[in-house]
Amino acid sequence: MQDQVCHVHRGKLLFLMMAGAASILLLSIGGYQLVQFSDSPTFCGLLCHRVMVPEYAAFQNSPHSRVLCASCHVGSGADYLVRSKISGIPLIFRTISGDYDRPIVTPVENLRPARETCAQCHRPERFAGDLVVTKTTYAADQTNTVHSDTRIMRVGGGPSHVAQGIHWHIQATVDYLALDRQRNDIAWVEVKGLDGSSTVFTDTAQTASVTPDKIRDEKRTMDCIDCHNRATHVFNSPETLIDQAFLQGQLDTDLPYLKQQGILALDPAAPTIAEAYARVDAIKDFYKTKYPKIYQENLNSIDSAVQVMKGIVDLTNFPDMQVTWKTYPSKATHEGCFRCHGKLTAQNGPDKGKLISSDCELCHYFKGNQ
Repeated sequence: MQDQVCHVHRGKLLFLMMAGAASILLLSIGGYQLVQFSDSPTFCGLLCHRVMVPEYAAFQNSPHSRVLCASCHVGSGADYLVRSKISGIPLIFRTISGDYDRPIVTPVENLRPARETCAQCHRPERFAGDLVVTKTTYAADQTNTVHSDTRIMRVGGGPSHVAQGIHWHIQATVDYLALDRQRNDIAWVEVKGLDGSSTVFTDTAQTASVTPDKIRDEKRTMDCIDCHNRATHVFNSPETLIDQAFLQGQLDTDLPYLKQQGILALDPAAPTIAEAYARVDAIKDFYKTKYPKIYQENLNSIDSAVQVMKGIVDLTNFPDMQVTWKTYPSKATHEGCFRCHGKLTAQNGPDKGKLISSDCELCHYFKGNQ
């Protein structure tokens, strides 16, 4: 009798142990899948759709659209994974309550350095030489006249001891102090040489604002995102997107004044998406009234153009978040360069008293000129 009781208890204990092991396994798998889902573009862009819809739209239209959000925003390793999940908890409650900034404030504070994320694939020390770039644009005239220019970008790069060109900035050690949150007003820069030397550059009009304490507490080491601040979430202007659509064959260059009508419909941004679409629909009325024969013969091309223009609305105008293509300007532009070049003066070294050069050919030159 006692043996039977023991046998029953052993059976129950074995069942509980197996059930517990199965539960732990299922919870582990579920937890892992939940973490994976929380790092996915679907979670970031759709579950948080009211907040992140502009960034998600730009991301889907970018060359990085197949890269997981966490690959750039978190990177590898448990340390930053845990940090990102903890720092995201307050944002969840702000999203649920609707108490979030419109538009989202940038740059993101305490973002992991790009050397530990982007540079796992993009490696400036492996770059070398120049890059040929051809820019094609279309005029807002009757024939949508095409124009192309070819420029040579001095991308440069290479190991630190021989780095040159644009990517010298990231291969060298450059610290800077910005006086504003957007990091546009740079007032102090220090360049450290491989031999231990140091050259300091300052904005002589703002010396009173640059104090040793401020430098110690707020200086940053220059990172890829200080220029490539919109590496994936690029909001191109309607004009740029129309040019791209022409170049990709999505718009018919034989439709007179199509570039002009597109810009008139899309710029400035409409206060609502419904109004933006209505402006685009009016392009059909333009051809029906001004070019009735072309309208009859090319109705499919016109309808297609209207749909392409509405797609451009979806990439440039986000009224709920108060975002347009002008909200987050890229710093990989002349304006980004001129935060330092032509503004800051060397305070020591062989170039003491001279401005950082703003010669355009430091970064690029047109074909045929060197």
